[in-house]
Amino acid sequence: MTAYVALLFAVNVGGRSVPSTALRALSAALGFAASRTVVNSGNLVVAAGASGAATADDVARLVRDGVADRFGVDAAVAVLPAARLAGLVDALPFPDAARESPSHVQLFVGEHDVDAAGLARLAAEHPGSEQVAVAHGALYVTFPDGIGRSRLTSAVLARAAGGPVTGRNWRTVTRLLTTAREVEDEVS
Repeated sequence: MTAYVALLFAVNVGGRSVPSTALRALSAALGFAASRTVVNSGNLVVAAGASGAATADDVARLVRDGVADRFGVDAAVAVLPAARLAGLVDALPFPDAARESPSHVQLFVGEHDVDAAGLARLAAEHPGSEQVAVAHGALYVTFPDGIGRSRLTSAVLARAAGGPVTGRNWRTVTRLLTTAREVEDEVS
């Protein structure tokens, strides 16, 4: 059975509270199996279980609607089947940076694939020390001087990507993949 990694956009910031323990309880109430959270920033790993979800879009809809109903937070949700997340990890264009400083490498995904042409323009025109690359519909960015000092803000990245994106640092990405594999083992 496939594990799904659901990434909620902009939760647990600015008063948009979705605590991990409550998110796990919600996912169980929605019928998902083997619910896990990774760090308290809107990262949920589940198997379809009795939820009726047959696709990543189904998981996204159920989680988004459930979060809105339970917490009063309308958060976009990007859902990656474990196999897609594994492909994104394998496609990492900055392996040395991720090995040396995983908290300074981010993977950004949207509800849909990012605009590769828009991000290529951003990469060519951006004067900063960051590196930007696109692979398999996702955006990878290195932030050697830290994300807080970068001019590549969420708004800049969203404009270039053709829509909102949510990012996770490389340490979290690899933990999410490990957790997804554990969920698949548990429900098999």
